[in-house]
Amino acid sequence: MATLNFFPSTNGVKIRRTNITTNGITADIDSHVKEQLTYLNDLLGTPIYIKEGDDFQTVDGTSISELVQLPLKARMYGNSHRKEQQWQEDSLLNVIYKTINNSKYDKIYSIEEYIDAEDKLSLLKFDFKDRLNNNWNNLDLNTRSILSYPNIVNYLLAFGYNAGYTEINGLTNFIFGNKYGNRNVIIYTQISASRQYIHEERVSVEFNNEKNPVITDILKGNPSFSSLSFGAFVKKTLENYVDNSTELDILKDSKYYPVIPPSMIPKLIKQIKASILPVTDSNIDILLPIFMNEIENTPGWEDDTTDTDGSAPDYSVTFLDDDAATVQVVSDNIRCAAQMFYSMTLGEELDIFSVVNFFTHKFMVRGNIQISDAQLREDLQMYVFSNKFTHPKTGKIIERTRPAERRMFYKQVFNYGNAPVTDDVVVNKEFPKYWRILIMEVARYIQRAQDSPNPESYVSRQNVMQAVEDLQYNLSTHCSGMANVISPIIYDELYFVIKRILNHPEVVKQLVPAGGNWWKVVEMLYEGMKHQRPKTTIQYNKAKLGYEILNSIADYNPTTFEDDKRFSAFISNVDAFIISQAQLQQKEEDENEDKDNREYRRREKRVEKEDDEEPAEKLPAPSPSAGKDEWDF
Repeated sequence: MATLNFFPSTNGVKIRRTNITTNGITADIDSHVKEQLTYLNDLLGTPIYIKEGDDFQTVDGTSISELVQLPLKARMYGNSHRKEQQWQEDSLLNVIYKTINNSKYDKIYSIEEYIDAEDKLSLLKFDFKDRLNNNWNNLDLNTRSILSYPNIVNYLLAFGYNAGYTEINGLTNFIFGNKYGNRNVIIYTQISASRQYIHEERVSVEFNNEKNPVITDILKGNPSFSSLSFGAFVKKTLENYVDNSTELDILKDSKYYPVIPPSMIPKLIKQIKASILPVTDSNIDILLPIFMNEIENTPGWEDDTTDTDGSAPDYSVTFLDDDAATVQVVSDNIRCAAQMFYSMTLGEELDIFSVVNFFTHKFMVRGNIQISDAQLREDLQMYVFSNKFTHPKTGKIIERTRPAERRMFYKQVFNYGNAPVTDDVVVNKEFPKYWRILIMEVARYIQRAQDSPNPESYVSRQNVMQAVEDLQYNLSTHCSGMANVISPIIYDELYFVIKRILNHPEVVKQLVPAGGNWWKVVEMLYEGMKHQRPKTTIQYNKAKLGYEILNSIADYNPTTFEDDKRFSAFISNVDAFIISQAQLQQKEEDENEDKDNREYRRREKRVEKEDDEEPAEKLPAPSPSAGKDEWDF
């Protein structure tokens, strides 16, 4: 949810992103979400109140103050012994629904008429709407959707007012900050619309309890109401509870199930399916801690929600949410580019592949390295002598990639390096330009935001979004064909040499006995190979940030950048990338300066040596032992 700063009206001009984009996608509300909000708005606005003196109450005597503070429970679907659509007995909407059907009074009032009759509340409503209009662009899509319905706004105002928030600042903070404010309505809509989707799928999954795992997983994801993403998110979440029902049942039988984070369940299911030892109810309590420990030791596992079931190419890098918000083919191509950028940065700029070759071909020959682990010996034998490696996930034997092949595809996708390419390869010469434009526009946005008193309202995101769309189209066009085939192989080889060789406990212990990890091993080998120390952590940050930026571009559509949280995360990643790149450039300049200084000192020493030797060279040759000649002065 956006963080709001409500200011009085000003004469400033608000800049807002238009709905027209270069890829033709516009933000719209999901049909099920719209249906739930419309029905909720109609129920809340239905006249059900009678007036006794100055007090408003329902026909059964419930005061409006008591009514609006009843729990807002989501709609339930599919119970055969009841009506198809219903609410819990003690919920607000169930009471309203029954009151509508039982009302026999001629003169009844709506919630809007109640607000208009309350002088103080009526003035608060006017002030709130004025603030809302002045800050509409600050709101994310979900909040704007909720507050577009007048009776929902009236309900929130009446709820807050009767809960004791009787001045405008307190009432505004209640609506946008209290758990019973607009967030409560968003949760109601997310659950109700999700239940409608699940009911239509006709699957055997329990979903009418808000504590059901499928519902908690959906709420944890906080899906956008966009028609581009909401339904896809719900269906994708549902797949884990349909296709994996057997594994889920085994998990539920474990004593550890109550403490398993919902985001870890899909990964545990993959572990159970991939386990060589069949997982059953009898051994789940033994194996589950092992699976959980392996997942928790994977960097960024909580953010990695990419689903790879083998039916599509795997473009993940161990540590983005496949939102399916963009066209699948296009997003896959850009994810492929993200993976290739990660491999290119570590493999070529940090030179991991050359470091491994130096370790296996030279260092181990002259170094006193003892290999006692059988698996490490087998991995080295296969990688060095057979030019093959084991796929880290499937266990298949794959041939190593060749440096010329890798560099040719880096040239094709990113116009990186000077590698020769075949005549039929189209080099992406525009990528460096579009990448520089993105960096420049983000830097400009940050500067304008820092200079603006109210950046969310008065600083346009248009240029950043346009730069993202240009890159999105560029990469989806050029990172295709064989690039999609070789990128996972390059990454798998990179992961193999880091995980199975450089990060092997025996290698780490013997190369950096003082303690460390594969970073320290790479630094030590790199220094021995090139006689200079690499910026390992900076290069790794550049690789990771570049991967996350390009994955965000793959997931991009206009609604994603309407979400302040996601847009802010994107800007932060680009800003961090700029810093990493600046550090690398400074290091390169320092190294060039040191190189020039060393060369200058060598020239000085050479000149001094020549000066010292010059008099000796000018001395006449010694005379013969007998007689004199013309050279004997």
